[in-house]
Amino acid sequence: MKLNMPQSSALCFLLSLLATSLVLFSQAVSQTFNPSEIQILMSPDIDIVYHTLAHFSVPGDPSNLFSSDYVNQIRQGKQDLEVGQTKLDLMCSQLEQSYRQLPRLRFLNLAPFMADDYASFKEALLMIDYQVEKETPEDTRESLEERKAQDKARPLLFGNAKRLIPLFQKRFPDPQEREFVKQFAECMEDEQSKFYKTYRDARTEIDQQNFEKFVQFWKSEGARILSPWAAKSRVNVFNIYLSPVMKNNGRGVPVNQDQRILFNVVAPLPETRDQTAHALFVILHETTHRLTDNLVENSEADRENAAFYADQLYFKTHYPQYYSDYLKFFLNLAGNRQFNISSLEDQFLKSYPLSPSLKTSVAELVKKL
Repeated sequence: MKLNMPQSSALCFLLSLLATSLVLFSQAVSQTFNPSEIQILMSPDIDIVYHTLAHFSVPGDPSNLFSSDYVNQIRQGKQDLEVGQTKLDLMCSQLEQSYRQLPRLRFLNLAPFMADDYASFKEALLMIDYQVEKETPEDTRESLEERKAQDKARPLLFGNAKRLIPLFQKRFPDPQEREFVKQFAECMEDEQSKFYKTYRDARTEIDQQNFEKFVQFWKSEGARILSPWAAKSRVNVFNIYLSPVMKNNGRGVPVNQDQRILFNVVAPLPETRDQTAHALFVILHETTHRLTDNLVENSEADRENAAFYADQLYFKTHYPQYYSDYLKFFLNLAGNRQFNISSLEDQFLKSYPLSPSLKTSVAELVKKL
């Protein structure tokens, strides 16, 4: 994310296409990115976007962030802080229905990374109908009174909102989509001001403790595990955002900026020591896509499964102490709740099938790490 503030399965093929159109994968990018430059961060201003999206259940969609445990946790938080119903609570069912029916809205999972800050992101959504291109240079023949009248009618736009508005207009051309994003932004801001900022302030100590758990694991083992993949990820800047909104899924978003690729991964903020490894599994999966997607042409399922297969081979070969945990974590994500310990690998390969030719290609890639 390009937000300048202290963001498991990848998104569906639709989101992959959207992200690809956003990013130009320049062949000139260095192949020797130094993984020691990866930053581990937290950002409540990023999390509020995903917090809002997490209220919309999209069953069977890889972009789905809904978790009944998370929603119940938030309800309890509102009771504890004596916060009444927010706009999001009141409009949730209506917005969820539109979100399910209009698949282009899934781009909201990526859109914050196009912004410089939360204020301009929010305003660009609210002002999506504003015709920026119709603004013209001041005509010196106009009277002072005419210029003042025009200035009153012209909104004051934050930061890069003027740049974002045309981009969002192209992403969301349908009137129903634009109505949704305006309502989404209103609910998000109401949620932020009435509840979420105070809630996250109250969680500062526990969030920081959980953050430090991951950082400790990262320094001892995590960075070393991710390093071979990060080194070949063809990025210039690599940021990892740990988010308490994320429960299983992650987000991997590359952004092309000034001929540099900024790669941002949003992963679960672990609550227990075991979950630190789970967070790393998600981060690795999103990073692996940077390499394995080049082996797959157009199949959404193959893109996902190629990344899973690559990481499965990687853990089996290089980090067998995490192998069973890796298999169980992603089997659980695929809906497999009953594990036969003696046949975990077989269950995993059946859940994430890949053709023999792609298996060969992926195996060759892993060998070259």
